[in-house]
Amino acid sequence: MSRMAGTENGQVEGSPCATTSSRSINIGLSLTTHSYPDRGVMMTTVELNGKRRVWLSAQLEHAAGLLGAIITASPVFGWHDRTIGTRVSTVDGERWLRVVAEMSHWAGGALWTGNLDARAISGVPKPRLLTNLDWSDGDCQLRAELMTVAPSPVIANDMVLRDTPDLTPTWWAALRRAVDALAAHSTERVCVAGSGLRLRLLAAFGVDIDAVELEWTCAHGDLHWANLTAPRLTLLDWEAWGMAPAGYDAAVLYCASILRRDVLHDVRETFADLLESPSGRVAQLAAILKLLCLVEDGEHLDIAAPLHRHARTLLATHGAGRPGA
Repeated sequence: MSRMAGTENGQVEGSPCATTSSRSINIGLSLTTHSYPDRGVMMTTVELNGKRRVWLSAQLEHAAGLLGAIITASPVFGWHDRTIGTRVSTVDGERWLRVVAEMSHWAGGALWTGNLDARAISGVPKPRLLTNLDWSDGDCQLRAELMTVAPSPVIANDMVLRDTPDLTPTWWAALRRAVDALAAHSTERVCVAGSGLRLRLLAAFGVDIDAVELEWTCAHGDLHWANLTAPRLTLLDWEAWGMAPAGYDAAVLYCASILRRDVLHDVRETFADLLESPSGRVAQLAAILKLLCLVEDGEHLDIAAPLHRHARTLLATHGAGRPGA
């Protein structure tokens, strides 16, 4: 068992470097107006997002030039346009180039070093970070990461699964081996903070847990369908990995599959021992809150009801005071 302590990450609006808060505006959809009296401008969210994407694209081209790479495909923007990435050609072959931008006073935390720190992990299929470089643009800090390319495409383009993928028993077995290998890794990084988890569960569900009594293992932290590839398995996006309640990765994947009963069955069959453990039941409540944040942002509104039903089932089956006690 490990005593947990956490870190938080945030953004500041008002410059191309700033991303929109996950608690406020739905990227690309809202026409919320932002007022910056000190700059004498008024901008809609759509205008701000468009400006940021132009700026990120220029930073990606800058990074490619610094690394001697040639961009060969259209870029892909990450969640809330915090990152941009694309395939590039180098003297050593095809690679993936990713650029992340953050306000300077937020750069340097666990999310900033996640992909770099993940080089210490073995036994898990993931892209290999080859090199990275940092630079600044005004009050923005940027990092470019040149990686190997995943051998297969992502299973979905979003966190929430809406179509049933064609996944073989071999693929599911490989995923279980990867999750087990990662759980055995020792790290001081934190994915889910015990003290913060206790307060969130108490506020949302009236459940008061003792984090010390939980089993804590290393987790990917964001194991959903846009971060998994098939037919050959690769786990992508290692920003958030660290210690979490045992079963947290299985719980996030389960909740991200909440709209597909057939896939829910496969997830449960693959990770039954983790999901049904005391820590795994707490992890499922934590994962439910993670997914419900999307609903708060105005995204995936149809997952709210099934996630709440699943929470009620967990609480009714295992007690409202302490799941698994």
